[in-house]
Amino acid sequence: RGDAIASTTTAGDRNIWIVKPTNNNRGNGIRVFNSFAQIEEHLKKKSTGSQVVVQKYIERPLLYRNRKFDIRVLVMVDHLMNVYVYRDAYCRTSSQEYSLDNIQDLFIHLTNYAVQKKKKKTERVLEEDELDDDEVQEEGNNLSMDELSDYLAEHYPDAETDGEDIMERIREVVVLIFQSVWRKINPSRERNTFEVFGLDFLLDEEMNVWLIEVNTNPYIGCSSSLLKSVFTGMLEGCARTCLDPNFPPPPGGGDRK
Repeated sequence: RGDAIASTTTAGDRNIWIVKPTNNNRGNGIRVFNSFAQIEEHLKKKSTGSQVVVQKYIERPLLYRNRKFDIRVLVMVDHLMNVYVYRDAYCRTSSQEYSLDNIQDLFIHLTNYAVQKKKKKTERVLEEDELDDDEVQEEGNNLSMDELSDYLAEHYPDAETDGEDIMERIREVVVLIFQSVWRKINPSRERNTFEVFGLDFLLDEEMNVWLIEVNTNPYIGCSSSLLKSVFTGMLEGCARTCLDPNFPPPPGGGDRK
């Protein structure tokens, strides 16, 4: 019901809620509402047996250049329930300036690249001399944690928060998440298996870290040079950790066949 978050000032006072289907990804089917009557009407249109998550919307998120962003963290879990948090998290940004005046505009409220790329297709590409610095958006709507750290140092120096501090708090939450569901993941304890999850976190304007959702089918498309580097490194790490012990290189270090 959002009781915990409703007690914080960053939850806001407009009674805004976000509704997500549990069996979709890439932003499909997500809606934002500001009354329970709207939510009930929306759910009545769902087929019998449909499952959704209803979350209190963080109305006062920390913004990046006046736009909403979240942090995607890649986590691998092996068959022994060892949890590995990949070191290179990244931020996903929206394309429109943040506002609660239009809660139906998903280009404002969702950061999924699958959503944001649709907006880019509908707009004329501006020439470089037409753009102000604040209008230049990130390649693929992504930025690194180092870039976020630089932004925080410039615009929020009193917060004394950087990317590593944020990641430390995120890692603490990740531990709690998987401790709570360890009996449900790989219940048969099949050997030599692993899974990669995509966890999304939000910073509010008071620098609190909030878990938004856990994705079992995270996006690993290379929509930017940053993501190409992140996903290449992450997949290499998975292979070295979970595959190499079972398929060691041949004597003498020759190539595998």
